[in-house]
Amino acid sequence: MSVKEALEKTASYMKRWQKIEKAAVRQTSVIAEKADHPLIQMVAEIIHNDSQLHYRVQQLIIDSIEKKQINIDYRQLGRVWSDVEEHIKLEKKTIQLAKQSLAALKGTKNPIQLYFLEYLQADEEKHDRLLEKLNAIKTKMYP
Repeated sequence: MSVKEALEKTASYMKRWQKIEKAAVRQTSVIAEKADHPLIQMVAEIIHNDSQLHYRVQQLIIDSIEKKQINIDYRQLGRVWSDVEEHIKLEKKTIQLAKQSLAALKGTKNPIQLYFLEYLQADEEKHDRLLEKLNAIKTKMYP
């Protein structure tokens, strides 16, 4: 498969995936509206918001294939990198606080609080991985 074919196939997959994300947004709105429980409402809201973001990321991928490739240069990174480094420190602190909070709650065995703290920790760790990969991109630009 050529690079062009691979990109076209990827864009096609992204468009199909976007349809599913749109359905997820609609469905989670219905669930949240019908639910009369904060656990179910919060889970629906989290998925709703994530699905909206996924749709936007998929559109970015599509646009980078069909319209204009995304390029970044060292000046663009340089303008914001000190802020990114500060944010990396914040993410590390939030991960540590999530771990401490989970450790404190383990003895209570409260499933709902543990459920949401585990979610928060995983989400903060995801942010940390995103920033680590951004740093890897920057490192490749500045060997």
